Amino acid sequence: MKSLSIVCGTLVLIAFELSGCANLPTASIQDALASMVATQHSIGPSQGKAALGSILNLAKEKMPIADFSTLNNALPAMDTYLKEATDVKAVTGPIVDQAGLESAFAKVGLGPKMVPRITKTMSDFVGNTGGEAARDFFTSLMK
Repeated sequence: MKSLSIVCGTLVLIAFELSGCANLPTASIQDALASMVATQHSIGPSQGKAALGSILNLAKEKMPIADFSTLNNALPAMDTYLKEATDVKAVTGPIVDQAGLESAFAKVGLGPKMVPRITKTMSDFVGNTGGEAARDFFTSLMK
């Protein structure tokens, strides 16, 4: 499992390099994912960032620290999302399961049906930047 996550993290980094995203400012990458979430789901930017931060908080709890650092390299705006989720009080402690994720979403006015929708958007983004293996790995974390 650990080697799969390292491979997936590496794939995401390679995809960023090949797609030219590595040359974009962190804000551009951050804006791309946050804007995609807000637009696709008709929610506010802060709600989108908090939702992404909540999902990442769950991933952080499920992944070994070294693998999470690899994910941090692939999603440079990850710290921004985690901070937003904490700043708006969506995340007040570790999120360890689906119920915790739904609770975090509820704190920013998002119903439980939004959890799989936003998770899929994020999963698709990871897949588009890191390939099918990265998408599958990320999706497996959310189960």
